[in-house]
Amino acid sequence: MNFENLEVHIDQLPDFKSVELNSVQKRYKKLIWINEGLVFILLFALPIVAFFFEPVPIWIPIVVLAILSFVLALRATEIEKGFPLRLFGIRQYDIIYQSGFFYFTETVIPYNRIQHVEIKQGPLSRFFNLYSLRLYTAGASSGDLIIDGLDKETAQKLKAKVLAKTTIIDE
Repeated sequence: MNFENLEVHIDQLPDFKSVELNSVQKRYKKLIWINEGLVFILLFALPIVAFFFEPVPIWIPIVVLAILSFVLALRATEIEKGFPLRLFGIRQYDIIYQSGFFYFTETVIPYNRIQHVEIKQGPLSRFFNLYSLRLYTAGASSGDLIIDGLDKETAQKLKAKVLAKTTIIDE
């Protein structure tokens, strides 16, 4: 038995960028801002309350507020610049998802690796009528790919497509 492992030239590789990528729902950005806003309101409240306690030196809450303001500016940049980069695409053998501005991530999952698919909707997502599609592959418990900010019809179509590609019919 002869083992072969032939070289493949880079120019012969398929270009997955040629697939048409779809964006998530624009109202999902509002949901992100509400989530971030609630977190930062709580975080900013702590050092502000510390101003009223005498044993805490005044410089500590000021430094904490400055750091929180910097982090908020970074998060705001990530949301505003990164939101247009939240894209997903469907191909014959796999699904593609990309997101992030500072930390750009591009994930490609072949259908034959997907073991479980689910659609989720949290309380705030319900208010905005948005859904999340979660794809699970072997060995992961939290979902290998999560596409947030989908409308119901898109989420159901994607789930049906993935299930159709992953279902094995016993004969």
